[in-house]
Amino acid sequence: MDTNRFKSSHDFSNLQKNLHNNPGYSVESYSQQVKDYINDMKSKNQEATKQGFMTQAKKSAKDVWEEIQEMASEAWEKTKNYDDEK
Repeated sequence: MDTNRFKSSHDFSNLQKNLHNNPGYSVESYSQQVKDYINDMKSKNQEATKQGFMTQAKKSAKDVWEEIQEMASEAWEKTKNYDDEK
């Protein structure tokens, strides 16, 4: 298995470790992202809205999900015949 592509931050067996390794998954981190979004909108003379922020967050989550899907698919393809090899 190609472990170089598997990030230690994606340890599916330990939720607390994941939260520690991915500080982006905390209320405090999202609060900072909201502040950054509001400041960015102000600098562009645009109105900051909850919907606008949620759209931005959704795009970010989609990117992470796509990366996880790729790794899971690769793992599946490499190990799907595991029982046959025993």
